[in-house]
Amino acid sequence: MLPAIHRLRSRSAISRVYQRGVFGRGDGLLTIKATPQARTVAGLTPPSRAVVVVSKKIDKRAVVRNRLRRQLIEVFRSSLETVSPGYDIVITVQSDFRQSDVATIRSALHQALQRSGVSMSS
Repeated sequence: MLPAIHRLRSRSAISRVYQRGVFGRGDGLLTIKATPQARTVAGLTPPSRAVVVVSKKIDKRAVVRNRLRRQLIEVFRSSLETVSPGYDIVITVQSDFRQSDVATIRSALHQALQRSGVSMSS
């Protein structure tokens, strides 16, 4: 589970990311939309926040969608140190990756983060 400080919860913030965000795709498994956060506190850069969206197009069963969401959140949490601070990120699952291993999911996420310009590593 993501720490509370890294969770993007507000519906208005998610809509803002979808409208104004920069796009990045990762191996056809997922896409990312990211935008800088709307405000900073006293000149400090806030930590990046993220949300994972899994559509019913992927699978009609909530159990499967939640499992995919939890897997992707865990991979994102383990790679938080490579994400630049101050971004709101929406990660959208594009295909069912239940049969994929963690390394494949991690590389797809890393690729999408780089393409959207959110990743600090090259």
